[in-house]
Amino acid sequence: MYEVSGVPHKDIHRVLPCIDKYLDKVIPYTGGRYEKQDIVDGILKKEFDLWVPINTKEDSIDGVVVTQFTVYPRKKVFTILLCCGDYLNEWYDPLFEMLYQVASLNKCDLAEVLGRKGWVRKLKDIGFKQTMWIVERDI
Repeated sequence: MYEVSGVPHKDIHRVLPCIDKYLDKVIPYTGGRYEKQDIVDGILKKEFDLWVPINTKEDSIDGVVVTQFTVYPRKKVFTILLCCGDYLNEWYDPLFEMLYQVASLNKCDLAEVLGRKGWVRKLKDIGFKQTMWIVERDI
């Protein structure tokens, strides 16, 4: 059984040892946008929010989710920047239910996920649709 919990910004250092391996695993997929310390610093500065799936049977943290609010001129968007962990299929549904509530309470217009192509298939099942591709090139 899993619970998904937000981590207060002041407690990041207590949780960091539990999520360190997940950050190491997901950072290479950010395309050089982030290093681990950027994420930690962003959470400490309250620019990002940290969520963790807690395995209540094992009393363990089995993943990491990092979000932020992105404010465009005409929309407020709940952005899921990073999501990684073990047993994802076990905590995926409660995670997204909770994140939708957070987005709604914060009057967001959209939720967006930045991630690998595999997320397109997974998120389609819960109402996300692919509206554009992000294509990039180094200068």
